[in-house]
Amino acid sequence: MARKVVITGLGATTPIGGDVPTMWKNALKGVSGAHTLEDEWVAKYDLPVHFAARCSTPALEVLSRVEAKRMDPSTQFGVIAAREAWADSGITEIDHDRLAVAFATGIGGVWTLLDAWDTLREKGPGGFFP
Repeated sequence: MARKVVITGLGATTPIGGDVPTMWKNALKGVSGAHTLEDEWVAKYDLPVHFAARCSTPALEVLSRVEAKRMDPSTQFGVIAAREAWADSGITEIDHDRLAVAFATGIGGVWTLLDAWDTLREKGPGGFFP
């Protein structure tokens, strides 16, 4: 049996816009989200790449400090986009068993993974937040 899915709202946070309307407008204009990295750590670690496409709206402009602290950056961006999609849908009352968000990432949570590895080596398995 094939299941039917209905997309009722859109959400995004990208290097060319922190929401769907801004991202779409900039995509149509051909705006690039890639910029030269000016951070001191680029030179400190002698990185071979000096540009990146960072999200245009920092997560802390949308999430509370408490929320952001409890989430890896990939999760932060997923939550930001999901909240926009929900708001875009106009749905205020919903059966939570019928709500879903489609979210994908190549590896996701890499910073959390690396931080946890460092903490595991330094403090053992009881030293980091689950």
